[in-house]
Amino acid sequence: MKINRDGNDNPYVEWDQGYGCYKRAWIQTRSGDKDWAGTGRYLNIVRCSEPGHPAGNPTDFPIYNDLPDQQVLLAFVLATNAITGLISV
Repeated sequence: MKINRDGNDNPYVEWDQGYGCYKRAWIQTRSGDKDWAGTGRYLNIVRCSEPGHPAGNPTDFPIYNDLPDQQVLLAFVLATNAITGLISV
């Protein structure tokens, strides 16, 4: 799985969820009022209209551990795909 960087230097991964439906997951750092959970880091997930083109509103999950960003992304994508039945990413 390849970890990329977006225009804000956030690490992200995109994958084909099946039948040409793409997803993107990325780690975002926040502070102040935007850090609603007080963790400083969030895992964001959104669909993509096509590879490289996130669309819609992302869902964010506060990260309460000290795992490196790459490990959080890898664990999320592998667990999600194992649960939904997608074998390869």
